[in-house]
Amino acid sequence: MARYHAQCVSPYPAERMFDLVADVESYPAFVPWWVDSKIIGQEDGVYQTIQTMGLGPVRLRFLSRTTMERPNRIHVAAKGGGLKHLELFWGFEELEQGCRVSLSMDLQMASPALDLVVSRLSRDAAKTMVDAFCRRAHAVYRENSGLSAPRVRPA
Repeated sequence: MARYHAQCVSPYPAERMFDLVADVESYPAFVPWWVDSKIIGQEDGVYQTIQTMGLGPVRLRFLSRTTMERPNRIHVAAKGGGLKHLELFWGFEELEQGCRVSLSMDLQMASPALDLVVSRLSRDAAKTMVDAFCRRAHAVYRENSGLSAPRVRPA
Protein backbone atom coordinates (compact mmCIF):
# COMPACT_ATOMS: atom_id res chain seq x y z
CA MET A 1 0.00 0.00 0.00
CA ALA A 2 1.34 3.40 -0.96
CA ARG A 3 1.35 6.18 1.64
CA TYR A 4 1.61 9.85 0.85
CA HIS A 5 1.89 12.92 3.08
CA ALA A 6 1.88 16.66 2.46
CA GLN A 7 1.10 19.89 4.27
CA CYS A 8 0.90 23.59 3.70
CA VAL A 9 0.61 26.64 5.89
CA SER A 10 -2.35 28.68 4.75
CA PRO A 11 -3.00 32.29 5.72
CA TYR A 12 -6.69 31.42 6.15
CA PRO A 13 -8.38 30.13 9.33
CA ALA A 14 -8.77 26.39 9.91
CA GLU A 15 -12.57 26.65 9.60
CA ARG A 16 -12.30 28.05 6.08
CA MET A 17 -9.84 25.40 4.97
CA PHE A 18 -11.98 22.71 6.59
CA ASP A 19 -15.02 23.98 4.68
CA LEU A 20 -13.19 23.76 1.34
CA VAL A 21 -12.13 20.16 1.97
CA ALA A 22 -15.59 19.21 3.28
CA ASP A 23 -17.26 20.52 0.10
CA VAL A 24 -16.66 17.29 -1.82
CA GLU A 25 -19.17 18.12 -4.56
CA SER A 26 -16.92 21.00 -5.67
CA TYR A 27 -13.83 18.81 -6.14
CA PRO A 28 -14.27 18.30 -9.91
CA ALA A 29 -13.89 22.07 -10.40
CA PHE A 30 -10.35 22.23 -9.00
CA VAL A 31 -8.92 18.95 -7.69
CA PRO A 32 -6.81 17.04 -10.22
CA TRP A 33 -8.18 13.62 -11.19
CA TRP A 34 -11.69 14.29 -9.77
CA VAL A 35 -14.29 13.85 -12.49
CA ASP A 36 -17.51 13.68 -10.44
CA SER A 37 -18.63 13.69 -6.82
CA LYS A 38 -22.17 13.45 -5.43
CA ILE A 39 -23.29 13.17 -1.81
CA ILE A 40 -25.88 10.39 -1.56
CA GLY A 41 -26.47 10.42 2.20
CA GLN A 42 -25.68 12.70 5.12
CA GLU A 43 -26.19 12.54 8.88
CA ASP A 44 -24.49 14.15 11.92
CA GLY A 45 -21.07 14.99 10.49
CA VAL A 46 -20.89 11.88 8.28
CA TYR A 47 -21.71 11.61 4.61
CA GLN A 48 -21.54 9.01 1.86
CA THR A 49 -20.42 10.04 -1.59
CA ILE A 50 -20.20 8.43 -5.00
CA GLN A 51 -17.05 9.75 -6.62
CA THR A 52 -15.32 9.28 -9.94
CA MET A 53 -11.61 9.83 -10.41
CA GLY A 54 -9.88 9.71 -13.76
CA LEU A 55 -6.36 9.53 -15.03
CA GLY A 56 -6.16 9.45 -18.81
CA PRO A 57 -8.61 6.83 -20.09
CA VAL A 58 -8.87 5.12 -16.67
CA ARG A 59 -11.98 5.95 -14.61
CA LEU A 60 -12.57 4.77 -11.05
CA ARG A 61 -16.04 5.10 -9.57
CA PHE A 62 -16.25 4.36 -5.86
CA LEU A 63 -18.25 4.92 -2.70
CA SER A 64 -16.68 6.87 0.15
CA ARG A 65 -17.64 7.58 3.74
CA THR A 66 -16.51 10.90 5.18
CA THR A 67 -16.42 11.65 8.91
CA MET A 68 -15.94 15.27 9.94
CA GLU A 69 -14.85 16.83 13.23
CA ARG A 70 -15.21 20.51 12.44
CA PRO A 71 -12.84 22.36 12.23
CA ASN A 72 -9.99 19.97 13.08
CA ARG A 73 -10.24 16.71 11.13
CA ILE A 74 -11.77 14.99 8.14
CA HIS A 75 -11.43 11.25 7.55
CA VAL A 76 -12.39 9.67 4.22
CA ALA A 77 -12.51 5.91 3.64
CA ALA A 78 -13.33 4.38 0.27
CA LYS A 79 -13.44 1.04 -1.52
CA GLY A 80 -14.74 -0.30 -4.80
CA GLY A 81 -14.37 0.72 -8.40
CA GLY A 82 -10.84 -0.64 -8.66
CA LEU A 83 -9.79 0.58 -5.21
CA LYS A 84 -8.80 -1.98 -2.63
CA HIS A 85 -8.18 0.73 -0.07
CA LEU A 86 -8.24 4.52 -0.01
CA GLU A 87 -8.03 6.56 3.16
CA LEU A 88 -7.51 10.28 3.51
CA PHE A 89 -6.74 11.92 6.84
CA TRP A 90 -7.01 15.71 6.72
CA GLY A 91 -5.87 17.84 9.65
CA PHE A 92 -6.36 21.56 10.23
CA GLU A 93 -4.22 23.13 12.94
CA GLU A 94 -4.97 26.74 13.86
CA LEU A 95 -1.86 28.93 13.94
CA GLU A 96 -1.36 32.49 15.10
CA GLN A 97 -1.92 33.69 11.54
CA GLY A 98 -3.75 31.08 9.48
CA CYS A 99 -3.52 27.32 9.79
CA ARG A 100 -1.52 24.25 8.88
CA VAL A 101 -3.31 21.90 6.49
CA SER A 102 -2.00 18.34 6.47
CA LEU A 103 -3.00 15.30 4.44
CA SER A 104 -2.03 11.66 4.89
CA MET A 105 -3.26 9.35 2.16
CA ASP A 106 -3.14 5.55 1.95
CA LEU A 107 -3.87 4.10 -1.49
CA GLN A 108 -3.99 0.57 -2.82
CA MET A 109 -5.60 -0.54 -6.06
CA ALA A 110 -7.46 -3.87 -6.33
CA SER A 111 -5.31 -4.98 -9.28
CA PRO A 112 -1.61 -5.50 -8.46
CA ALA A 113 -0.62 -4.37 -11.97
CA LEU A 114 -2.72 -1.21 -11.73
CA ASP A 115 -1.45 -0.64 -8.19
CA LEU A 116 2.13 -0.62 -9.48
CA VAL A 117 1.30 1.87 -12.24
CA VAL A 118 -0.78 4.13 -9.99
CA SER A 119 1.81 4.13 -7.21
CA ARG A 120 4.46 5.32 -9.67
CA LEU A 121 2.19 7.99 -11.11
CA SER A 122 0.95 9.11 -7.70
CA ARG A 123 4.21 9.82 -5.87
CA ASP A 124 3.25 13.47 -5.50
CA ALA A 125 -0.49 12.81 -5.08
CA ALA A 126 -0.85 14.22 -1.56
CA LYS A 127 1.21 17.30 -2.42
CA THR A 128 -0.86 17.85 -5.56
CA MET A 129 -4.10 17.64 -3.57
CA VAL A 130 -2.97 19.91 -0.74
CA ASP A 131 -1.68 22.37 -3.31
CA ALA A 132 -5.07 22.33 -5.08
CA PHE A 133 -6.91 23.18 -1.85
CA CYS A 134 -4.47 25.88 -0.77
CA ARG A 135 -4.68 27.50 -4.21
CA ARG A 136 -8.47 27.21 -4.16
CA ALA A 137 -8.56 28.94 -0.77
CA HIS A 138 -6.46 31.75 -2.16
CA ALA A 139 -8.74 32.10 -5.18
CA VAL A 140 -11.91 32.03 -3.06
CA TYR A 141 -10.83 34.03 0.00
CA ARG A 142 -8.13 36.47 -1.19
CA GLU A 143 -10.56 39.22 -2.23
CA ASN A 144 -11.03 40.29 1.36
CA SER A 145 -7.66 39.33 2.76
CA GLY A 146 -4.92 40.88 0.62
CA LEU A 147 -2.82 37.76 1.36
CA SER A 148 -0.41 35.96 -0.94
CA ALA A 149 -0.77 32.34 -2.03
CA PRO A 150 0.42 29.69 0.45
CA ARG A 151 3.38 27.39 -0.19
CA VAL A 152 3.05 23.62 -0.15
CA ARG A 153 5.66 21.39 1.46
CA PRO A 154 5.93 17.60 1.44
CA ALA A 155 5.47 16.26 4.96
